[in-house]
Amino acid sequence: MGKDKNSNSRTQILLIGTVSAAVILLIVLLFGFFDLGHRIVLLTYTKISTYEDLKAIANKPDGKYCLASDIDMAGKDWTPFTFNGTLDGDGHAIKNLSLTKKGGAVRDTYDGNLKSYQTSLVGLFDVIENATITNLTLSSVYVEYDTDEPCFAGTIAGYMGNSKIVNCAVQGDVYLRAHEKMFGVGGVAGYGFGLFDNVQANVTLVCIDTDRTTKDEQFMGGLIGAGYPDILRCAVDIDGYVSEHGYVHNGGMIGLYMFYPEGTTHKGQIAHNRTYGKITFFEDNDDRRAYCSAIVGEMLDTAEVFEDNAAGFRSVEVYNYDADLLPGEHSEVYSFDAKESGRFDLKASYKNAGEDATYGLFINGRFYKKVSFPKGEGTVDEAIFLEAGKNEVKFRFLPGDGNITFSDVSVKESKKQVSLIVAPHQDDEILAFAGTIQQELKKGNDVKVLFLTTGDYYGTEFTPIRLAESVEALAVLGLDKSDITVLGYGDLTLEALLSSEDPDKCFQSRSGKTSTYGDPVQNLYDYHTLNTGDPADFTGANLRNDLSTYLLACRPDRIYTTSEFEWHTDHAFGFRMVKEILQNLSKEAGYRPVLCESVIHGEEDTWPEHLTYGSDNKPVIKEFSNPFPTKGTSLDWSKVKKIVLTDEEVSKKSEAISKFVSQNEGTELYPGTGDYTAAFCKRDEFYWEITY
Repeated sequence: MGKDKNSNSRTQILLIGTVSAAVILLIVLLFGFFDLGHRIVLLTYTKISTYEDLKAIANKPDGKYCLASDIDMAGKDWTPFTFNGTLDGDGHAIKNLSLTKKGGAVRDTYDGNLKSYQTSLVGLFDVIENATITNLTLSSVYVEYDTDEPCFAGTIAGYMGNSKIVNCAVQGDVYLRAHEKMFGVGGVAGYGFGLFDNVQANVTLVCIDTDRTTKDEQFMGGLIGAGYPDILRCAVDIDGYVSEHGYVHNGGMIGLYMFYPEGTTHKGQIAHNRTYGKITFFEDNDDRRAYCSAIVGEMLDTAEVFEDNAAGFRSVEVYNYDADLLPGEHSEVYSFDAKESGRFDLKASYKNAGEDATYGLFINGRFYKKVSFPKGEGTVDEAIFLEAGKNEVKFRFLPGDGNITFSDVSVKESKKQVSLIVAPHQDDEILAFAGTIQQELKKGNDVKVLFLTTGDYYGTEFTPIRLAESVEALAVLGLDKSDITVLGYGDLTLEALLSSEDPDKCFQSRSGKTSTYGDPVQNLYDYHTLNTGDPADFTGANLRNDLSTYLLACRPDRIYTTSEFEWHTDHAFGFRMVKEILQNLSKEAGYRPVLCESVIHGEEDTWPEHLTYGSDNKPVIKEFSNPFPTKGTSLDWSKVKKIVLTDEEVSKKSEAISKFVSQNEGTELYPGTGDYTAAFCKRDEFYWEITY
C-alpha cells in the first residue's frame, strides 16, 4: 500500500505534523467531541434490546429509541404500525424479520396520471411519517404478502412521508402478489418522499400481477417503488422479477419519480449513487411502455440535481407471459474422480442464447472464481485443484444473465502452477510483485490476486476508486479481472480482528462498516457473499474462515504477501494470518505451498530510494537496497531471493503504478506520494521463502 492512503502511517503523521501538529490535535478532539456528543444524545433515548421492547414502540410511536443490541426476530409474529419518532440502530441489526401482514394504516398513492388510490401498506412499519431512522441494519428480512387491494410493500416501511433514512443497510427479500390497479415494492420503502442518505440495499424483489384481465400499474425500485425522495450516496444491489399484465415502472433506485399530489413542487436531488444488478420482467400489454432503467424507471418530474450516478445494471425483458417470473438457482453440477490430488485443466464448451452471463465456479462447495460466458458459443478453460476421490464441480448462476447450455465438460491433469498474491490493500500487489506477476504469466501459469481489505480508511467512496485502479493496473500486466478476489474487510482492522480474545466479536471499521463488501458496479463482490450468499461480519473467525476457504478452493502453489516486520499493521498481521492458516492447513489437509514474504513499508523516509533521472530525463533503474536492518528479525538480506526484470517488465510496472491516481496525486484528505510509489520501479523484486 502506498504511504498516502488508508493508514495512520508514521509518514503521514510526520508530513502533517510539519504543517501543524495543532491541526492534528484539533481534528482528533473534534472527532472525539462529535462521537461523544452522539453518545450523550443516545443516553436520552429509550433503549431497545428485545422483541418485546421493539413491539412496545407502538405504544409511543413518536418517541426516541435506540438499539442496545441486535434483535433476532426469528419465529416472532409482527404486525406493522405507524412510526413518527426517531430510531437509531447504533450499529445494531434487526435480524430474521418475517412480514406477512399489512398494517392498519392506509395512504393515498398515485399512478402516472395522478389518479389516487387508497393503498394498504406492508413493512417493519406500515407508515413512517416525519420520522428519522439512522444507523440501523435489517438483515435476512423476508416480506411476503398476497392481496386483492392496492398495496405497497418495503422492508422498513410501506409508505414514507417526509422521513429520513440515513446510514442504514438492508438485506432481504420482498414478494408481493396483487391483483388491483396500483401496487409495488421497494427494497427499503414502498412509496413516498423524504431522504435516503448513505443507504445500502442488497435485495431480491418480486412483483406478480395475479389478474390477467385488468390493466394495472406496477412499481419496483431498489430503494423505493415510487414517489419523489432525495437519494444521496446510496448503493443498491437488486435482483428483481416482475410479471405484469399492465404497465411496469422499474428502476434500480426508484421505479417512478413523480411529484404528488397535483401542484406539488420539489427541488429534488438524486446524486452520487451506485446501482448493480438486474430486473427481469414481462409486460403483457398491447399498449406497451416497459419502463426499466438503472437509476429511475420513469422520471415524470425532474430532480434539480441528478449527477454522478453509476450503474452496472441490466434490464431483461421476457416475452413469454405464461409463467410468473421468480428467482432461482441456475446451476450445472459435474462429478469427477481423481486418482490423486493435484491440478487439473477444466474445459467446458457452452452455448449462450441470452445476454453475456457470469457464473460462479465452485469446487467441492467452495467458491473459486467468476467465469464469464459471452453471448454465443465458446469454450472456457480453468486450472482447478481436485482432491483424491470424488469431486463436485459446479457452475452456478451469479449476477449477470443468460441461458447457458454446457457440453463436453472434462478435466485432465495440468502442468500449470498457480501463484497467489495476498495484498492487504490496492496497490500492494503492484509495488511488490508486478514483475513476478508478469514472469509467472509468461511461463503459462495462473496468477490470482486476493485483497484483504477494501482500502476504505478515508471512506467507502474510495473503495470503488481503488478497486478500479487495481483492475486497470493488473490489466496492464495481463491479468484478467476474473482472477481478482476481494475479501472485503475494513482497512486498518486486521490487527483488531486477529488479536481479539473473542474471535466472534464484531468490529466496526473507521468508515463505519461492520460487514464485508466490495463494489457490485464493477462486479467485484466480497468473497463471503459469493461463497454463501451473504456478507460476513467483521470478526476474526470470519476473516480466518474466508481465507482458509479460498485457499482450499484455489490451492496456489506459491503465495506472495507482505512482511510481518513492516510497521503497517495490516501488512504485518496479514502475513501472520496467512502463516497461521497455512500451518493449520498443512496439518489438516496436507496443503503446503511455498510462502514468500516481501517488504513494502521499510525504513521510514529512506526506502525505497527515489528514482533519479539521467540527462535524457529517463529514470535510472537500480536494484532495491536492503529495506531495513534485518538484525533482530528472522530475515537475512544475504539469503534473499531476487528476480531480475527486463526493460519491458520495468516499463509495464511503471505504467501499472501510474494507474493509482488517487494515491499518486492525493486528495484533499491526504497528500499524494507519486515519488514514493514510482520508486518501486527497480531492476529487481525480492522475497524470502518462509518456513512454517
